[in-house]
Amino acid sequence: MILRDSSGHIVFSSCRHLFSCVSALEAEVEACKEGVALALEWSTLPFILETGCSVAAAMIVQPEVNISPVSNLVQEIKHLLARGRSHTVAAISRVQNSVSHMLAKIGRTGLRTTVWLRSGPEEIVNLCAADQIDPI
Repeated sequence: MILRDSSGHIVFSSCRHLFSCVSALEAEVEACKEGVALALEWSTLPFILETGCSVAAAMIVQPEVNISPVSNLVQEIKHLLARGRSHTVAAISRVQNSVSHMLAKIGRTGLRTTVWLRSGPEEIVNLCAADQIDPI
């Protein structure tokens, strides 16, 4: 997960190893939940929750009760988002999601959980700098 300000500077970056995860959808929804919780904790500004999974984005914004295998996680996200902070949920392409993809790889292969305030591992800092140079 990563939270950037409106200028693209890192507020925090984070990765977490999931010791029990049965699907890519579960991993994506877990990341969304963690990202929302951290955004609410570390910023008072409106935020955009971006995910590379259109299914996860749809589950989060749909008003109906979710009955999928990840329903408990979706409900937790909805509960966090109901706190009243202005937010948007958006599905983005994989090309636009390279920073989060790299953080997921770090969490998966490094078997660690870490939060970096105002920074991140070198590869994340470099990807964010490239995003600022080449806006999409």
